Formats: sequence, C-alpha cells, structure tokens
Amino acid sequence: MKKQFIFLLAIMYSTAAYPQGKIVGKIKEAVTKNDAEAHLIFLASDEMRGRGTGSPEAAIAANYIATQFELAGLRTVGGSNTYFQEVGLQRSQLPKTLDLKLGDDYFKYKDDLLLLRGKSLAFEGNFVFVGYGNPDDFNGVDVNGKVVVAYTGSSEKSDARESLRKVSRAKYKLVREKGAVGLVEIVMFSDIPWPILSGFFGPRVSLADPTEVVDIPHLLLKKSTSESISHLVQQKTGRGTIVVDLTDPKPIPGKNVIGLIQGKDDKLKQEYIILSAHYDHLGVRKNNTPDSIYNGARDNALGTTAILEAAKFFARNPPRRSVLVMALCAEEVGLLGSNWYANHPLIPLKQTVYNLDCDGAGYNDKTIVTLIDLNRTTADALLTKGSLTFGLTLKGDPVPDQDLYERSDNYNFAVKGVPAVDFSPGIKSFDDELMKYYHQPPDEVSSLDFDYLEKFYRAYVYSAYLIANSPERPSWKAGDKFEEAGKTLYGSN
Repeated sequence: MKKQFIFLLAIMYSTAAYPQGKIVGKIKEAVTKNDAEAHLIFLASDEMRGRGTGSPEAAIAANYIATQFELAGLRTVGGSNTYFQEVGLQRSQLPKTLDLKLGDDYFKYKDDLLLLRGKSLAFEGNFVFVGYGNPDDFNGVDVNGKVVVAYTGSSEKSDARESLRKVSRAKYKLVREKGAVGLVEIVMFSDIPWPILSGFFGPRVSLADPTEVVDIPHLLLKKSTSESISHLVQQKTGRGTIVVDLTDPKPIPGKNVIGLIQGKDDKLKQEYIILSAHYDHLGVRKNNTPDSIYNGARDNALGTTAILEAAKFFARNPPRRSVLVMALCAEEVGLLGSNWYANHPLIPLKQTVYNLDCDGAGYNDKTIVTLIDLNRTTADALLTKGSLTFGLTLKGDPVPDQDLYERSDNYNFAVKGVPAVDFSPGIKSFDDELMKYYHQPPDEVSSLDFDYLEKFYRAYVYSAYLIANSPERPSWKAGDKFEEAGKTLYGSN
C-alpha cells in the first residue's frame, strides 16, 4: 500500500511538473540573446541619438516597437487601428523676465528664483507668509489678491522629491482657490543643491493637461538670510513686486506604444497585467568628452527589449489573463508617459491587476535580479520562482534611502492602487562600476553581457507568465503605503 501511495505521488508530481518544464523550454526557445542583441543594437545605436523625448529618433523607436508588435501578432487596443497612444507633451521656454523685489532686496532669475509653473504677471502689492502652507496655516488669513509666500514641503522634514512632486501641486491648487495672484515657495530641502535645481528648471517637458488650471505664477526662491525675507517671516506680511514674462509652451510629439495579448481563460481574460518599459533616454548633450550621444543601452533599451521578448513569447503562448505590453515615452523627463496612461487608461485600471515594469540603472551583480519593491506585493514568490528557474536570485532595494521606487514608471500605477513593481538587472550598490554607465555616454551595447541578459530576460518573461496564470490576483501586502489606494480602486473585498 505504501509503495502504491508513493507511486501515485510520483505520477502526480510528474504530471504537474511536465507543463512547467514544457513552458520553460518554450521560453528558452523564444527568448534568445541573439534576438535581444538585435533589438538593443538598433535601439541604442548612435544613429538613434539617445532617443530624447520629442526627437525624430524617439519617433523612430516608437515605430520600431510598433512594427515588432505587429510582427509578433499583438492586437491593438480599444478598437484602434494603431498601437500608438498620443501623449500630450509640451516644452516650456525660458522666462523672458523673472524678477522679485521684497523691501529693498532684489531677487533674480536663476541666481535666486526659478519658475515651477504659471502665467505672466506684473504685480505690486501685498505679500503674505503662511508657514509651510498647510491647509490649517490659512485659517484666518486673507490671501485674496495677494502673493502667498510659504516654505517648501509640509514640514521641516520634507525632502525635495516629496516637496516638488506632491506637496507643491496641492499647495498651488489651494492658493489659487483662495484667490491669490501668485505663490512663492522658499526652498527648505537640502538634498538637492540650488545649482543642480537651477540647472533642472530650464526649458523642460511637461504634460499638457487640460484639466490642470495654471493661471498664476508659482516660483521657487532660494533660501536666504536677507533682511526682507526675515521681516516677512516674522511679520507675516510685507510689500513687494513680481514681474513674470513668459511665452506659451510649445507642443511636442510623444507616443506610448501599446499592444494586447487576449487571455485564454473565459473569466480571467477580463483581468490585465501590464508589462512596461520606457524607451526614451537623454538624447544628445554636450559634456567634457568627445562623445555627446547618450545611447541608453541599459537605461532603457534593455527594458524595452525585455517587453519585446515578452510580446513575442506571449503572442505564441497566451496566458489565462490578458497582457498589455506597453512601451512608455518621456520617463526621463518626469515619468510622463506612464502618468498620461494612468490618467487616460485604454483599459479601466480596475481591470488592471498588476504592473511588471522593467527599468534600471544597469547592473553590477550578474547573479541576481533586483526588485526595488520586494516585500510589497503578494507576487514575490512567483517572481522569486521566475528568477531562480534561470539561476538568478531575487534581491531587494540596495539603497532604500534613495527612494528608487518613485523614480520609475511603476510608481504612477501604484499611486492609482495597481500593484506595481520594477524588475531590474542586478544592483548590489551604486558603486563606480554602475555609475560609469548610468546616464553616461559609455552606456553602449558593446559593454553589455548578453549571457547575463539572456537569463534576465527569460526570468522576466517566466515571472510574467506565472503571474498571468496564477489563480490568485496579486495585491498589496497589508500595511503597504498603497494598500488603501488598492482598496479604493478594486473595492475592499
């Protein structure tokens, strides 16, 4: 009887293991380093001039990706006859004039002042200081027809990313609603020095969002010990002038490239996983070397190749859930392509159950896959299995203090509640080996290890396959920062 039981177990094991071995074999057949190298050589060639946002070469990259989708047999989405989602991008121009005077002190553009957003203004009148500009700071304060001055962030602990990405937008909206004619924020964070900040806020790309009203100027003021600012902070009010002379932003082209593999399960095909990567990079820039082309092989032709390999595999082997393969534009200028999709989804986000993004700074440990978001979603075991199957260990964020999670496209899906992670090549630390290539001209295809990348791409595809076929929907783990957003999106149950 015992021998019969052991025999039955062996039969059960062999019948369960056979399909897994078969699908792994299909992944090895479909995902090869020769195919990956061909994609990378094209996308990261000198002729593509770094695929800068809005450039002709970025448009060529988008066309290349769409062609690969068509060759693989992916469907277009939502009845469209194209794989493209047009993204509303615009490029702002340098201010013609940007001056501020408080008391007897003058503050000049770039030296002391930067423009976040807004319209032209010529103003002379009252300025009102409101601390950090939290909602309670406005209690009993009349700001109608005045310029509001506040500290950046919501408290002295606020860093630059939180202050500029989250708090400043909410503050700007509140100030507008209260009838102010302008907002000036005194920079209090220290994690980004003023010269770097000043270099960033030149002509820049943003989303042309018709729902966002931008009708008053919003300025950043360098932290200063000037007498006029000290007086304003102490007295809460003062007199001054602002002169802002701007030209309107100019629209520039931008496209997300999106293809669909319909799931084969009658029920689960109504659920979608997104496999995403951004295809843009930094373009051409002068630097202190003869090479001005930032080819972006690692960041992120590497990730784009991952989703192209996944598209080819899933078109031949449809999983139970449906798969959206998504090449996103304008990541390097502020995660704009994913922001646009998250707010203009082609499939309702409540039907999107997972986002497996592929992006990274490169690699310096070829034995691992780095999952910045390890221990945040319930799919970790599947991602671990997908990696181990091809000889790679799944590791977490090597530098938690750098807030890498919010610096890739998965973040824009997470804030909407979609469980989203960044599956990236192995990073043990941000050392010289990594930084030699990260956002640098030497990041070219000739420097890549395709034996490692072949394992990495196979691990990415198998991980996606396991998630797309799992009977259980992935979710945020209890207590995660985005758990409540997930409950709002999908419902509590």
